[in-house]
Amino acid sequence: MKKFVILGSGTSGLISAAVIKRFWGDKVQVSLYYDANRKNIGVGESTTPTIFSFLDIMGISTEDMIRDVGVTIKLGINFKDWIPGTEFFHGFHEVDFQGESDDSSALYSIPNGCYNGGLMYDKATNTLPHEDFNRYSHALHIDTQVFSDYIFNKLKDEIEFIDDIAESINVSDGKIESIDFKNSGNVTADFYIDCSGFNALLIKNLDTKWNDMTEYLPIDRAIPQQVPYEFEEIPSYTVAEATDNGWIWQIPMRKRYGTGYLYSSRFTSDEEAREKYNDWLMNKFGVELQTDRVIKYKPGYYEDAWVGNCLAVGLSSGFVEPLESTGIYLIIKQISDFATLNSNLNFLEYNRKRFNAVNRIGYELIINYICLHYNTNREDSEFWRYITNNKKEWVKDFEEKCKYEFLDVSSLGDSSVRFIWHLDSYIQVAHGLNMFDKDEMLRFIDSKQHKKQVMSFAKEHYDYTEIKKSENKHVSHKQIIESIDK
Repeated sequence: MKKFVILGSGTSGLISAAVIKRFWGDKVQVSLYYDANRKNIGVGESTTPTIFSFLDIMGISTEDMIRDVGVTIKLGINFKDWIPGTEFFHGFHEVDFQGESDDSSALYSIPNGCYNGGLMYDKATNTLPHEDFNRYSHALHIDTQVFSDYIFNKLKDEIEFIDDIAESINVSDGKIESIDFKNSGNVTADFYIDCSGFNALLIKNLDTKWNDMTEYLPIDRAIPQQVPYEFEEIPSYTVAEATDNGWIWQIPMRKRYGTGYLYSSRFTSDEEAREKYNDWLMNKFGVELQTDRVIKYKPGYYEDAWVGNCLAVGLSSGFVEPLESTGIYLIIKQISDFATLNSNLNFLEYNRKRFNAVNRIGYELIINYICLHYNTNREDSEFWRYITNNKKEWVKDFEEKCKYEFLDVSSLGDSSVRFIWHLDSYIQVAHGLNMFDKDEMLRFIDSKQHKKQVMSFAKEHYDYTEIKKSENKHVSHKQIIESIDK
C-alpha cells in the first residue's frame, strides 16, 4: 500500500483525494491535512464542462448538484466592453458534428455578415435547452465552500482527514522527506500532493523554476464581494466586464451574484481599485463595497509541477487568471493525468518528465488563449496602452493570421495538444474582437485551389447549424432549477 499525504482541503485537495482514492482504491492510503479555520473564497466560481469528468467519478449528476449544492447552469461567458460599447459571447457546444470540432461554417458566415457562432452558443440568455442535461454541453456556477463541504462529506469514510497545521517541510536529495505538523508531529509518506494554494508550501522548497507571466498578464489583484440579488430569471452565463484597469466577474448564483474586481497593482492602487469597484457596485446593484479583502497573486506557473515525490495541483502549481474559468479544469486534468500515467504506482522518471511536459503545454496554451482576449488594441488608459504595446509573440502572429487569412483546424496544431478549446472557440473570440478582415478573407478563399468546393462545404455547415439551432427549444433556467428542487 502506498501512502499519500495531501496538504490542503480546498477544491484542489478534495478533488485530488477523490481521484486518487477512486483510481487506486485499497492500493493507497490517503491522509489529507487541512486547517479547519481556513475557508474558500466562496463568492461563486465559474467552471467548464470538464467538471463532469470529476463528478462522474463521484457518481454525482447535474440534478444532484442543483439539489444538494445549489448550483446554477452555465452555457458560456458574455464579454462586455472589451472593445468599449460592444459585447460578444463565448459559448460551449450547442451543435455537434461527428468527428472533429471544425467550425468551417464561419468561412461562409463571416464574409456574408451572418455569423451565428457556428457550433457554439452565441447569445447570452436566461434559458436552457429543453433536454436532458446529458444531451448538451454545459458547466456550473458553484459556491466553492458549499461544493467543498459537499465533497468532504462524500469522502469522509474513505479519506483520513486531519485538522492540523504544517510548521516545517523537511527536504533531502530533492524530495520531501517529511512534514512537521503542529499536533501530529513528524509525518512521512510515499508521495506528497501540494494543494496549499498560492502558498505552495511544498513545491516551493524543491528545485523547480517559476515562470513569471506578469509581462503579458499584469493583473495580480482581486477584490471579491457577494451581492444579494432576487432573480426574476437566472442568467445562463458568466459575465466578464472590462474596465479601464482590468475587468469584473459576475457569476449568478441562486440568491446572489458572486462578483470580483480584478486589476494590476502596477497601474492601480488598492485604494483606487476599491473606489472604482464601489462606484460600479453602486451603479449596478445599489450596494456599497463591504470588504477590505484583497486577494494577491502572481500570474505564472512552475516549470515542473511534479518534482521528486511531490506533485503541486491547482493554485500550488501556478495561476493565470480566472477569465476563462480554467481553475477547476486544471485541477482535474493534473490529478487525472498523474493517476493515468502512474497506474501501477511506480512513479517512474519517464512518467514524471512526460507529465511535466504536458502540464507546461497546457499552461502555455491557456496563457496564449487568455492573452488573446486582451488583444483589443485599446489605448484609453495606462493599463490598456501597456497591454496593447506588450503583446505576446503568439498573439501578434495569431492577429496577423486572422487579419490576412483565416483559421482552420491546422492553424492550431496537433489536436492532442489543443487542451481545452478547439477551432470554434478561437473564432468566437477573434470575431468578437474584430480581428477578421472580410475583404482579406475573400481573397484568402479565392486563393484556394478548390475554392468552390470549400465555400460549398462551408455553406453546407452553416445551413446545418442554422437548422439544428432552430430545432433546439429553450426554456427558463430558473423554472428548470425550481422543478428539480421540489
